[in-house]
Amino acid sequence: MKTARMKSGHVFGRRSPSGFVLLDAVIAILIFSIGILGMVALQGTAVKLAGDAKHRSDAAMLADQVIAQMWGDNLGVGSTFATRYAGSGGSGGSNYTAWAATLDCTSTTPSTGCLPGAAANPPTIAITQTTTPQGAPIFLATITVNWEAPNDAGPHNYVSITQISR
Repeated sequence: MKTARMKSGHVFGRRSPSGFVLLDAVIAILIFSIGILGMVALQGTAVKLAGDAKHRSDAAMLADQVIAQMWGDNLGVGSTFATRYAGSGGSGGSNYTAWAATLDCTSTTPSTGCLPGAAANPPTIAITQTTTPQGAPIFLATITVNWEAPNDAGPHNYVSITQISR
């Protein structure tokens, strides 16, 4: 005997898979949303790392700037060269204080590559003098540039060491 059918065409005794398509769509949207959130997090990390790289390159540029000034300067007699450039904590020689003032973005004379938090973490220039066997002066300059971005856990630094002689 055949199964009795209703006028609607449904067979008695069988359940239709109602709601399956809706559940499938909700799961697909959930997976897609998780993927989008992952992409947003990845983009945020990329932006932060790009900012960190910019600060590092600015610090290198600022250290190279003062090194170029040292190379172009007259080494002078005795320790006058070291006196003009040596400094730490924001105070020191005249060339040091002029250069250190340009590092802070909030100063009245910031450079184009100023660094955040440079006022709270001032740079350091240490100069050691020796002489060649012929008596010419040789200066070993160690430049440390410090900065701290607003959301960083602590200060960062860039150190450049150069030897200046004629």
